[in-house]
Amino acid sequence: MSMEVSKQTVGPGSTQPVRYIRQPEVLDRTGVSWITLLRWEKQGHFPRRRKIGLRTVAWIEAEIDDWCAAKAATVEQKEIV
Repeated sequence: MSMEVSKQTVGPGSTQPVRYIRQPEVLDRTGVSWITLLRWEKQGHFPRRRKIGLRTVAWIEAEIDDWCAAKAATVEQKEIV
């Protein structure tokens, strides 16, 4: 479930609104378990989640997309070598 929560921009030159995505979608996009995601986040290997409510967290969609693209590029480079 995606949701647009803020009209802020992601980067200095970006005109895209910030979209937040919740845990089920992040897990679906990454293909890893919740525990793995938590471990990567604590180790600094994955974008950090943001608190968007009293008991609600989400990730910025653009950061997850960038992470996935970087991970895919790394895998492709390893396959070529």
